[in-house]
Amino acid sequence: MELKAKLTRNNQPKTLSYHYQKLAGGRMIGELLVVGYVLIALAVGVSVFLKTLSWLSETDRAIFPLPLRSVVGWGILAFLVALTLEGLALYPFWGTPTALLILALVVGPIEEGAKLIPFIAKKDESVLTRWHLTIKTALAFGFIEAVMYFILLVSMGNLIGALFRTIVIMFHVAWTAIALEEALRGSLARGYLKASIIHSLYDAPLLLLYTSGALAGVVALVSVVVLVYLHNSVDGAFEFAVSYARKAVARRSDVDNAEEYSEETPMENGERAENKEEEDSWELTSSP
Repeated sequence: MELKAKLTRNNQPKTLSYHYQKLAGGRMIGELLVVGYVLIALAVGVSVFLKTLSWLSETDRAIFPLPLRSVVGWGILAFLVALTLEGLALYPFWGTPTALLILALVVGPIEEGAKLIPFIAKKDESVLTRWHLTIKTALAFGFIEAVMYFILLVSMGNLIGALFRTIVIMFHVAWTAIALEEALRGSLARGYLKASIIHSLYDAPLLLLYTSGALAGVVALVSVVVLVYLHNSVDGAFEFAVSYARKAVARRSDVDNAEEYSEETPMENGERAENKEEEDSWELTSSP
């Protein structure tokens, strides 16, 4: 018994050391995966930034422009709503690693929901006006958030991180565009869910890194796939909206032409019919 106890005591430190090394190795791999994810996110972010900026100019030409005051007002409201809800969600866990885990779960649903407020609230407006206002609200939201982070990160001496936050402005617009594409297709709930998941997975690797490096690495692999999906979906989301706007204009033009025709006097309608009969008769008699 004494020999067995002695062997157990001698093996225990080795076992603990083995488990510690295993955990440290898993964390290191996770950290490397997160670093790779950040580099990919930076490259994708630049591309999404340029794509979204180009599409914003296109939508301004295709859809009726909006007052800047309205856009800024809705952007501030959305930001304050998101900030309040995130604060309430994190308050019970404030100062603990669990807070970052909770933030990774709620950041997407809260912020994407806040940006959709004008689309839901302005039901008396046309769907295209609501779409345009919501997209511009997302732009204002992203800008306000970027300014806040810029000030915070610069004060901490992290200039690179502060500059990186400018790219996230267009991520916010792209996420909202994906949500609104589904709304134009008939399901705002599906679009909201899709945008929320994409947004949360974008933020999750860095947030989870402070709580579990190994888990952050696994999530980073999924987040890379989501980034690729986002990059490939931006053009389609905006293109669908522009196409929707052009079809709406064409339908409106057809309705206006029909109303103009119906408002003609009976004599004008009769003359139009007689001219049509003469043309048909001429075509029949002149055929070989």
